[in-house]
Amino acid sequence: MRAILMILLLLLPASAFAQVYKCKGKSGETMYSEHPCDARAEPMKLREHSAPTPAMTPTVAEPSASEEPSQASERASSAAANSELEANRAAERACIASATASVYGPSNDRVSTLQQQMTLLSEQLANAPDAQRSQALRTRMATFRQGITREHANAHTQMIAARQRCLEMHRPAQTPAR
Repeated sequence: MRAILMILLLLLPASAFAQVYKCKGKSGETMYSEHPCDARAEPMKLREHSAPTPAMTPTVAEPSASEEPSQASERASSAAANSELEANRAAERACIASATASVYGPSNDRVSTLQQQMTLLSEQLANAPDAQRSQALRTRMATFRQGITREHANAHTQMIAARQRCLEMHRPAQTPAR
């Protein structure tokens, strides 16, 4: 089971857009989710890219005697483009992190409130004097469950739109192929 979970985590893209939350299921099993399990949930710390080694770091060497000036200029512009691309990716990740906090923070607060209300109803259900009262409490609990589901779906929809806006803002426009 752990091997499957590790493989799934490894398949996440290096610049994953969503946070990953580690949760305990109802029967005690460990689950991983894109959405926080409860108000106290904190995202897992996933490793980013490893630090570039000197061999991986692009450098602009002085042109050799056999190299044309245009080739040296082309290499320099390629290095500048790579640097700009990395800056855009960093800005895109920061934009997504900000959007995640602004969408999921309030959503988690609303879900937490609904979960607290469900806990109170559950306690009342345990002490319900008759079947009619029990049924009324179960109906209200079902309404709260639906509210939680809608809240998660709404937050997910908002994050899809926010990610798209971040991508559009920080990714250079593609030039049409000739």
